[in-house]
Amino acid sequence: MPIFLAIPLKAEGSALNSAVETTITDAANRYKLPDDRGWLIKFEGTTTELSNFIGITGQSAGVVSAVGAAMVIPISGYFGRGPTDMWEWLKVRLEQ
Repeated sequence: MPIFLAIPLKAEGSALNSAVETTITDAANRYKLPDDRGWLIKFEGTTTELSNFIGITGQSAGVVSAVGAAMVIPISGYFGRGPTDMWEWLKVRLEQ
């Protein structure tokens, strides 16, 4: 199943946090990044489908998103520094 990175494009990410926690109900399918930087999300679908599902996009014409500006990016590989449990979460889910 694909893994995505969802990040807020504003300094305050509580609306995105709330949307992800409300729509991705299985906590095993979401990982909150440190310091409210965004989410890793396991989701069967496309970036557009996930964006619509969590409410970033998909509203009727003229309706403003309650989530606000955010970006959804598919993950096919990873590298960097971060918490050990984050790397384990990614590894396990990318191998499924």
